[in-house]
Amino acid sequence: MPWQIVKREDSFQGSDKPFISISSDHISFNAMFTRIADIGPEKRVIVNIDPEFRRVGFEFTTDDRSDSFALSRASSDKKGKKRTGLFCSAGFIRDYSWINSISKLPVQDRRFYNPRKEGQMWVIQLCPAFEERKARESSNIASDASGIYRYLREDGEIVYIGRGNIKKRLSSPERQEWDFDVVDYSVITDPDLQIKWEEYWIQRFSKENGRLPFYNKISGFSTEKE
Repeated sequence: MPWQIVKREDSFQGSDKPFISISSDHISFNAMFTRIADIGPEKRVIVNIDPEFRRVGFEFTTDDRSDSFALSRASSDKKGKKRTGLFCSAGFIRDYSWINSISKLPVQDRRFYNPRKEGQMWVIQLCPAFEERKARESSNIASDASGIYRYLREDGEIVYIGRGNIKKRLSSPERQEWDFDVVDYSVITDPDLQIKWEEYWIQRFSKENGRLPFYNKISGFSTEKE
């Protein structure tokens, strides 16, 4: 068998597009974004969140407010060209499960390109990333919780991605013989957004694995509510 190169999930690739990225302990603003937003380490950033629609907004200011974060310079050299960006510490991320779940994704999926300017804020849209996890047999799932969900086996293999009422679908008779151990889910009340994000994660899985999850394949996939 030929040698294979181990791929680094934490490797950094430059980009000529402005983006904001999220990790477990800091938020980074790449060099292109800092130029467009006209910010430097003399500025501070105020972070605003919109949990209902999973949006994060950043307002840059020179005021030393108690609820603002300091910006620090980040730089690296690549092929003789120096690029610089900024970052702020963000320990608060762990306090918000819907943001924290993003910080655990591969590096490319933690980048949010072309932030939108809304008034004084630069806004990024986060995707729901299955921040809730329960054992298959768990009774601690709200009966009215609807959104997107996925079923996983003990080894981490994703075998199904779906949407709708999490508890109802989990206990449906036709799924009692399915082989999985864990259900991950994100609560989303808007049916149209459920469709959008279910399709997003199914298509992403298909692109990464060259196939559908096992039970999506045998059950078929459509945009009809499940």
